[in-house]
Amino acid sequence: MTGPLYKLQASDAKTPREITIDVTKSASSFPVLGEGLKTVLTKVLRNDALGIEDVVEFGAGKLKNAPFVLKMGKSVCAVEFPELSANPIAQSNYNICEKYDGRFRRLTPEEFKEDKQKFDLALLINVIATMPVASERTAALKLINQKLKDGKFALWFALKGDDRYTRRMEEGKTCGDGVWLGENQRVQTFYKRYLPEEIVDLMHEAGFAPFDRFHVETNHAMLFRKG
Repeated sequence: MTGPLYKLQASDAKTPREITIDVTKSASSFPVLGEGLKTVLTKVLRNDALGIEDVVEFGAGKLKNAPFVLKMGKSVCAVEFPELSANPIAQSNYNICEKYDGRFRRLTPEEFKEDKQKFDLALLINVIATMPVASERTAALKLINQKLKDGKFALWFALKGDDRYTRRMEEGKTCGDGVWLGENQRVQTFYKRYLPEEIVDLMHEAGFAPFDRFHVETNHAMLFRKG
């Protein structure tokens, strides 16, 4: 994962073609947290038994989650491609985060690989399912496992997938093991729908065990513990 752009073979009905996937385009355009995510984060961060102090968000997008975590008294390391830094929402949230002097850092994925800090919680919010190369998803999860303190946690929070996903599969608009999204655009985005048991298997391969699960109507929300 050296950059946000991928050139991949995709199909549109029965016609294969090369498309460009830009994973930064998957970052949510909503400026604030949804209520489901806010509820789950509150439960996890306020659970003193978990001992959460240092949080890393892998695929921090436009930094809309970081101010909420910082406000709850935790430190945050936001990992994201620098191409998103110029986004107005990201800039606004960055300015907020910078006010929490000494408790906020921002790293690129390459910088994160070399970083020595260990964390109590990794946030995986709508990120793994938007990565178009399966081997990179596994590699990213294994890296995150290495960056956590022993016995600490990773939170998987991602959309379950809707009728649009099913429709694109039926139309043959596939790319790798998922679908490409976007019409008449220079670059596309990618999405891979995971069932709960598939998430457990993927996380297990990276060294995580299921710890807790939260009910959110439109999202999978699962807490895993480093084995």
